[in-house]
Amino acid sequence: MSAYLGPVKTALITFPFLALVLALPFLVIVYRRYGAFSWWRAIVIYSFIFYLLSAYFLIILPLPSREAVAQFTGPKYNLIPFMALRYFIHTTVFSPTNPHTWLAALKQSAFIQPFFNIVLTIPFGFYLRYYFKRSVPQIIIMSFGLSLFFELTQLSGLYGFYPRPYRLFDVDDLILNTTGGLIGGVLAPILMQALPSRDTMDAKSQARGVRVTLMRRLVAFFIDFMILSTIVSLMIRFLFRLLGWAQLPDFLSEMVLPLFFVFVIWPVFNDGKTLGKSLVRIKIVRTDGRPVGFWRLLLREALLYGLAYSSLIGASNFLIEYVVLGHQTEINLAALGFFGLISVLVVLNFIWETFTRHYRFFYDAWADTTQISTLKVSADVKQHTADDEQ
Repeated sequence: MSAYLGPVKTALITFPFLALVLALPFLVIVYRRYGAFSWWRAIVIYSFIFYLLSAYFLIILPLPSREAVAQFTGPKYNLIPFMALRYFIHTTVFSPTNPHTWLAALKQSAFIQPFFNIVLTIPFGFYLRYYFKRSVPQIIIMSFGLSLFFELTQLSGLYGFYPRPYRLFDVDDLILNTTGGLIGGVLAPILMQALPSRDTMDAKSQARGVRVTLMRRLVAFFIDFMILSTIVSLMIRFLFRLLGWAQLPDFLSEMVLPLFFVFVIWPVFNDGKTLGKSLVRIKIVRTDGRPVGFWRLLLREALLYGLAYSSLIGASNFLIEYVVLGHQTEINLAALGFFGLISVLVVLNFIWETFTRHYRFFYDAWADTTQISTLKVSADVKQHTADDEQ
């Protein structure tokens, strides 16, 4: 049993890091397709990823040393089908005419190993049928493909890391894994009765997608502020060095120009959508629905970054100056009070709008702008959701 628990424990340790890496792409895909986040969809997708990670570790772990593998002299592959069945018949105590031997035979390795290869891919077939809505023939083909990937991983010596295979490439494993996937696909409709259907998940998410949630905006903000602005900043610095011009002050090359390009210039020419907003299907418009213009965008971003963001940074810097470093001058105190007051008002505004779930923060109110979803929801989706809720 420890041979199976060890790889699963490794998967448990690795999974949080993989989940963190996949979080942004997952959220972008969800918001782009459906417009709303669903906890049940997240559970299904992430459990599927964890299953695949565990299955992969089960077929490659434990890893021997390269020196030990170099000394192996055994066969590299078995291309004769049903050798596992022959091995079970000839090496176990199983006797068809003696029921007392049946249970004992199930405890022997000649049964446990093939049985494990079937069980390994049963969840794969279930996920394919339940969430990905694949037909039984497609499940058979995809289960065979997954098994072939596992076997080739072993045959290649972990993609060339080892001088030769450290596990046997076995055609019986292909048969057993494919059978397991088929079993999972066939049994899926029985278990699906107790779970929300994929159509229900999609319909509810798309119906809620007409509303722009805070999480949806934060995903767009992360892409624009953390990723795109950083890339633009590096490009500006590179361009200025390439042209031999004097180096820009850091606050211009790192903040002002990148933010101006990403949050003002880009959406002006892209119907009120930054790159992040385009990916999650939202855009900025005036409160009456008309397109937002350059000056209104400039005012909006000046309030957000020039006033709110700068005040938070200023309050933090002067707090360090006055309290931590001990530079308790009247100027530092006045600056701390000024930036601190603005920061408190900004934070209170964000807390209030988040608590009330209006999400129309002060910079949108003052600039007369709002954010709307660009996701198109069909009448069928709305009807499907209404019927499901009755």
